[in-house]
Amino acid sequence: MIISDLPGDLLEEILYRVPATSVKRLRSVCKRWNRLVNDNRFIRKLLDKAAKQFLILDLKEFRVFSMSVNLHGIPSIEVIDQLSLNDSQLISAQSNIGQVSYCDGLLLCTIKDDDTRRIVVWNPCTGQTKWIHGGDRGKQSECTSIYTLGSYQDNKSGNNSYKVLRMICHVVLELEICDINSNSWRKIDGPGSNILLKFCSVSLKGKTYWFGKDRNKEHVCLVSFDYERERFELLFLDPCQFPNVLLKDVALSVVREEKLSMLLQRPQALRKEIWLTSKIDETKAVSWIKVFTVDYPESIIGFLMGYFLVDEEKKAVLMCCLKWNEPWCKGMSKSIYVVGENNRVLAEFGASHSSRRLYNYVPSLIQFH
Repeated sequence: MIISDLPGDLLEEILYRVPATSVKRLRSVCKRWNRLVNDNRFIRKLLDKAAKQFLILDLKEFRVFSMSVNLHGIPSIEVIDQLSLNDSQLISAQSNIGQVSYCDGLLLCTIKDDDTRRIVVWNPCTGQTKWIHGGDRGKQSECTSIYTLGSYQDNKSGNNSYKVLRMICHVVLELEICDINSNSWRKIDGPGSNILLKFCSVSLKGKTYWFGKDRNKEHVCLVSFDYERERFELLFLDPCQFPNVLLKDVALSVVREEKLSMLLQRPQALRKEIWLTSKIDETKAVSWIKVFTVDYPESIIGFLMGYFLVDEEKKAVLMCCLKWNEPWCKGMSKSIYVVGENNRVLAEFGASHSSRRLYNYVPSLIQFH
């Protein structure tokens, strides 16, 4: 029996273990494989089971790198690929990424200094792009807006639908939403005038999550946005477990597309605590479990809150930090460190003066129309 003659269920189980970047090349094997690789049900399962990759985004030079992190033996961080947004509609070589939001293997990018006031949804794995006009408010709110990308399953088609949320940060927070298929913006209600959002967000299972603060009760809370119902939900942190926590002292990340992770700086403490949630589903109850703590590595003068990733199994954390340059250099640079539970620096990714962000990226074959 040759592999192309395998029963359908067995064939799928084998292909689920193949990285999405390799699966896309299997379309040319035969018509049967082409149908399977283009099937939305298969694509969704592949996304859930695919091996995870770390991404570093160099925002100043409009470059996206996929990064391999090895924690066995002598730890190392290796750039394995550079991804490029090659699109005829990117009209200026001087254009660069202003913001990035991530969902289901797709990147939502705003383009700085783009007079057309557009944003682009981009699948780096397939190369597919979708440009969305910013509308009348696009240019006006260029420097004061935060964009996020989210999804939900359409009950009629069974496919995922994608929407863009725009948060315009004036004296009063204004919110607009756009279905990427309609290319039309409309206003929606916010989380409440008493909620202050920390705008560094993460995406998990199609929803967007932020940390926020209830100004009335002075409590830090977890805020999520459901793109199907277009509604915010508040999940308050247990004040007994996290007393006197300030909004500036917490940051969010995602672990294996299943859990949220929190980096917590306790008041008057040097050590940083790493907490994980249980799997988040439709319940509003979220429990947190502390998995380990880390200190600042030597020579680091500040941790950029909001940019970290956690390897739960190996108890290591990747942190994007500010670092003093050598005496013959001027100013500061940004480095990415891999720090273990014993607070030992396991690896360092070279310093850079440009902006950097960490994403727990999963390549996918998701298609949008």
